[in-house]
Order: sequence, then C-alpha cells, then structure tokens
Amino acid sequence: MATYMVRPATEADAGTVFRLRRHAEQWLHAAGIDQWTSPAKGDAAIRRQLAAGTSFIVSDESGAPVGSLCLEGPDLDFWTEQEASEPATYLYKFMLDGSARGTGLGDALLNWACERAAGQGDRWLRLDCWRSNAALHDYYLRRGFRHVDTRTAPGRQSGALFERPTDVILPVRSGVELVDETTVRAG
Repeated sequence: MATYMVRPATEADAGTVFRLRRHAEQWLHAAGIDQWTSPAKGDAAIRRQLAAGTSFIVSDESGAPVGSLCLEGPDLDFWTEQEASEPATYLYKFMLDGSARGTGLGDALLNWACERAAGQGDRWLRLDCWRSNAALHDYYLRRGFRHVDTRTAPGRQSGALFERPTDVILPVRSGVELVDETTVRAG
C-alpha cells in the first residue's frame, strides 16, 4: 500500500511548488503540449495562492513532496456570474511529480477535493484547463467530469471548463491511501 499525505501549504513551501511547476512545464513541453509556457506568470499565481492559504502539498510516506493543488473560488475570466454564484469549489495548479503519475494518486486527490468541497456545502468541483490540451480534457472526462463549455479571455490559453458533482466518488486503484492532514485534531 502506498500512503500519501495531504496538508495545507505555507509560503515556506514555495520552492517545492515552483519545482513541481517546472517539472510539469518540462513534461508538457517534452510531450509536445504548448501549455504553461510562462514561468513568471505561474510563479505569481502560486505566490498568491500560497499567501491566500488555498494551496495543498501532497507527500509520500517518506515525507517527500510529490504533488500540489489549489482549491479556491471561480476565475471570473471564464465562469459567468451566475455560475460563480452556484455552490462550487474550483481546482487549480493540480500537479504531480513524475514519480506519482500512474499510481492512482491523482484519482484519490480528485475524490479528496470532491469530499472537501461537499463538506463545505458545495455541489460542484470545477476547473478550467488549457483549451488545446485534448489529452487533459480526456483525463478529466474519464474521471467523472463533464465539459461545460470552452471560453476565451484576452491573453489566456485556458478556458476549457469542466465540472464534477461533489457526490461522485470514483474507485481508486487499490493500494493507494490518502491521509488528510488538513484538519486539526484535538489532542
């Protein structure tokens, strides 16, 4: 059994999240996918999310960071005011180190995000991703998301909008356990 822990990220984790971002940028480039090509813009978003306390770090059993994600409000460049008023949590900067890809960790984290959103009373887990990344669109469709729309915004390449009901919890590959360290337990 592979055990992973998810915890709130702090500003001290910036270097870790930047490393995960660079790894993702290189992996995408090597796969011929023109996505996340502006490290400075990505770093600015990561800094803002860390300061806001909306980012999470995922570590393996040894404590080595293997992933990161952010859960916050809607990006109003893409989601309408009506959509933004609906009870939803929005997933951003979902990144896994190469050592964690294909392990089932991504599926476990999507379930965790749905459960967390549902616990806050949200009906949807939503995201926007790169319009031209068809492989990523297929990834989310296979994981219970539906394509809502594809929209454009000036200077933005994202805009493929997806959502999944928070009560949809999909099977995760056996042997993957996710430990939620985001809540403080009374001792």
